[in-house]
Amino acid sequence: MYKTDLNFKQFLSSINKCYSKEYQDKLPKLNDFKSELFGSENNLSYDRLIEFVKKTNNVYLKSVSLRMLAIINIQNAREKEKNLDIEKTWELIRESIQILPKECTISSIGSQGFLSIPLFKYEEEKTHFDFIRLHIWDEDLSKYIDTEKCEKFSIHTHSFFAESWPICGKVINDRYSAKISDSKTENSLFTVEYNKSLNEVNQHTSNAINTGKDVDLKQISHEVHMKGSHYQIDAGKYHKSGSIGENGISATFFSFTAENGLVNQSYVVGASDIKKSEINRKMYIDPTPFLKKISKEI
Repeated sequence: MYKTDLNFKQFLSSINKCYSKEYQDKLPKLNDFKSELFGSENNLSYDRLIEFVKKTNNVYLKSVSLRMLAIINIQNAREKEKNLDIEKTWELIRESIQILPKECTISSIGSQGFLSIPLFKYEEEKTHFDFIRLHIWDEDLSKYIDTEKCEKFSIHTHSFFAESWPICGKVINDRYSAKISDSKTENSLFTVEYNKSLNEVNQHTSNAINTGKDVDLKQISHEVHMKGSHYQIDAGKYHKSGSIGENGISATFFSFTAENGLVNQSYVVGASDIKKSEINRKMYIDPTPFLKKISKEI
């Protein structure tokens, strides 16, 4: 059984909102899911959902159901502190994306230089915030990236506790200490201000704004994570992500949860002589070739 603080309506909504806006009317609604899927106390049955997926011919219903199974895997691994079955979860996500027109998938590059695909997002209550994404690094993405800007604003914190489960390649996680300095330094803290008129999942434009607070920056660790490993980043702690996949590609499932840690403000570290820098996440990039490369690596 799948038991969560969210009811099924909220669970479905949190998955549907991670498909592109143009296809929302094609996605399944509550009454598309049969009552037999639910057991005692209205809990969703994982095994019954698997059988439901096998029988349905509607590709949109199938895609959302596959994604539900994958999200349940990730949430269970996270909440029960157990290993995530990477192959099984990856196949669920890969199929959920590839059985639909490519435009159904929200797929964009953010300020950190990786391709980000949202899979699940619950944001109605900040204290229960839950956001799960697929992150992909690949050498073929370099043509879309302002590498200089990425490097200048690569060190950052998150408002929420974060966890990562690498799928393939080698994912880098460098941790930093950033302490406020009374004297002028090369680095300052920046806040990120979003354009509220574009408040869609992974479709923000935003600006990094210099706070005027200079910091002494020091790297405190360098981690290399591969398939089968798992790492965590506390809310408010500074880090930088990257990849050194031998065949050009690395990927991970990445989770943000408020219930495991929450701070009021996140920051980005940037050059102190910069006052403002625009960050744009509006670009759509076809994920299909990258999904094929990941499957080949697995």
